[in-house]
Formats: sequence, structure tokens, C-alpha cells
Amino acid sequence: MNKKIGFGTSSRQPHIQQQFVPNRLRQVRLALGLSTIEFSDAIGVSRQALNQFETNRTTPGYDTMLEIESVTGFPTSYFYKPLPESNEGPFLFRSNVTSLKKAKEMSKFLMQQMQDTYDYFSNYIDFAKVNIPSVDFDVNSSIEDIEDVAVDLRKYWGLGLGPISHVYRLLENNGVMIAQLNKRIDKIDAFSQWRNGRPFVISGAKEFSSSRLRLNAMHEFGHLLLHTDVELEERANKDKEFYDRIESQAYRLAIAFLLPRESFLDEMYSTSLTHLIELKQRWKVSIAAMIRRCKDLEVITESRYETLMRQVKKYGKNEPLDDVMEKEMPVAFSQAAKLIISHGVKSSQEIANDLRIPEEMAETLTGVEEGFFSEKVLNSNVVEMKFRGAKRSNI
Repeated sequence: MNKKIGFGTSSRQPHIQQQFVPNRLRQVRLALGLSTIEFSDAIGVSRQALNQFETNRTTPGYDTMLEIESVTGFPTSYFYKPLPESNEGPFLFRSNVTSLKKAKEMSKFLMQQMQDTYDYFSNYIDFAKVNIPSVDFDVNSSIEDIEDVAVDLRKYWGLGLGPISHVYRLLENNGVMIAQLNKRIDKIDAFSQWRNGRPFVISGAKEFSSSRLRLNAMHEFGHLLLHTDVELEERANKDKEFYDRIESQAYRLAIAFLLPRESFLDEMYSTSLTHLIELKQRWKVSIAAMIRRCKDLEVITESRYETLMRQVKKYGKNEPLDDVMEKEMPVAFSQAAKLIISHGVKSSQEIANDLRIPEEMAETLTGVEEGFFSEKVLNSNVVEMKFRGAKRSNI
């Protein structure tokens, strides 16, 4: 089997005297979409031997660990990194319910890496406190209830009813950890989860338009706000109708928050494409989403909705303004990394070694520029400052 099936290349690190963690190996294998037969063949052991590794009955030898590192792209030390305890909420995807199992496993795997990254930086940095209201919402609630929740959320955060200038910054300032992928995972647009009382969102891929990324982020926040019962995940996986319902609810929360009914309709004096393009520039919401919002609010007929959507589709993959609207980027993790480096606590390579994941993955999850963790940075500080207690910096 081709050994370039993993997540990239790893840098050699000293062996860390910790116990082998079998679940780390199993999670990587599932994220790669490999069966036990395929993975055991790739690393040159029997299926029975791999099973013993994953069930903690035996530990891979040195040569086998080198093969695992070569195949997966993860350094040996990753598989000796203890798994943190995690109180997890439902894991919900913005995707077609038929998305491939491999894509879902990869998504869950990335969410675990995101928590690991957050836990690491939290040793040095105080991130923004979680400032999200509790809402009285049931999955059987009406659409009007969701409209009210959206308005109440704006009030809770002290916002007016105008356009949101920066969705990512708003969410990060209220304690949401956000990451953005380089490429989309199969049919999955975005995903989110509460982990240990902290909300995590992966909002999509850099290939998406600015307006799509903003809507994705708010859609996932809709799940985090409305759908907190862990039992919802299993039900959504088994029941397509229920899945569609909670997806519609999350979408409605997102669009009602981004385009409040009262203020948006005050500016909707025409449904011409020219005017919709003007509104897109102001509200930073896609034309297609604005057209759907008008339909949902019964401002336009079904016939007019279909006509407008046909006009938009003529532009192809990209709508007007997609090529000029600046894309938002998450900054909490990247600011944390740069702050730690600037204070001489760690170098970029030391951070990468501590995270124990491939450099490309570390760059993606933290949102830093390409090559950030591979730079040979000479630390001239003889004495390193450590953050302690109240002296820890706040992001």
C-alpha cells in the first residue's frame, strides 16, 4: 500500500516516557478511512497484532512505530499523548446525512485535535470566557420562536439590528473557538460541538466564499445554542426527517441573526438582482440566502423566488462580489501561538513538537501562515518568561 496515505510528514522527536495510548492509534486509522486489514498491511503487521495494539493488549515495537509514523504522518510521540477527559455535547454536521463514514470520522478526529490544541494553549493563555445565553428551546418549537431567539441573542450581546461586521470575531470574543480547513471534507460543510463547557466550531474551508463561511459559522452556532442534548446526535443519525428539522432550525437561527426581520425588510425596497447585490455588500450575506429569507418571510411568492434563484445560478459557482469580499479568518489560536513566542516562552518549533501533530495540521487548526511551525527560530532569551496565575495573557 502507498505510504502517502497519511496526514503529512512528521518531525523526529525524542521518545517520551509515557504509556502507549491505543485509542490514539484507532482514531487515526478511522480518520484515514482504513480497515484493520488495510492498516495492518500498510504498517507490516498482522490484523491480529493490530487488534492487540488497539485493545491495549500489546504495545507496538520500535520498528512498528516507525512504520506507523511513516504511514500516518503523525510522530511517534503522538501515540503516547494521554487523551484528555472530555464532557462532549452532540456532534452535529452541516452536511447531507449520507456523507461518507470516513468523512464523519475525519471530522470527529479534527474536533479532538482542536480540543487538544485548546487545552495546550490554555496552559499559557486565558481565552475569552464563554458568554452564551441559555435559551428555553425545544426541537418541537415553532419557527417564530427561533426568530425571537435570534433577536434576544443580539440584545444579550448588546448588538443593534444592523449588519454584523465580523462574525468570527464576534463569536471568538464570546468564547467560541473557531478553525477553518484548507479543503472541504467530502460533503461536510461545517461541524461543531461543546467539549468541557467550551464551544468549538470548524466553519468550512478556505475555498468557500466569505458569505458562505459567515453563514456556516452562525449555522453551527445555531446548533450550539439550540441543540445541546447529547441524545440528539444519535437521533439525527438515524432519522433523516429529524436531521432535516434541526438543520432547518440552525439555519433559521443563523439567517435571522444575520438578517433581522425588522431592519432587513426596511431596506428591502426592491427584489431586483441589482438591489440584492447592493444589500449583499452591506449585510455580507449571499444573494441566494437573502432570496430565501424573503421567501421564508413571505415577502415574495414561490414563483418570484424561483425566478430570482435562476438569475443567481446563471453566475455559476460564484455570486457577484464573491471575488472582492474579504474572507474572515479565526485569530484566537494564532494570536495565542504568536504571543507565547513573542514572550520567549516557546519557539514555533517547540509549540509544534508539544502539539505532536503534523505541521500542516497544526497550521490549519491554529490559522497561522504556511511554514510557521517549520521555521528555524533562534531563541536569544537566556531566561524564559512563564505565564503564571494572573500574569497569563488574555485572548
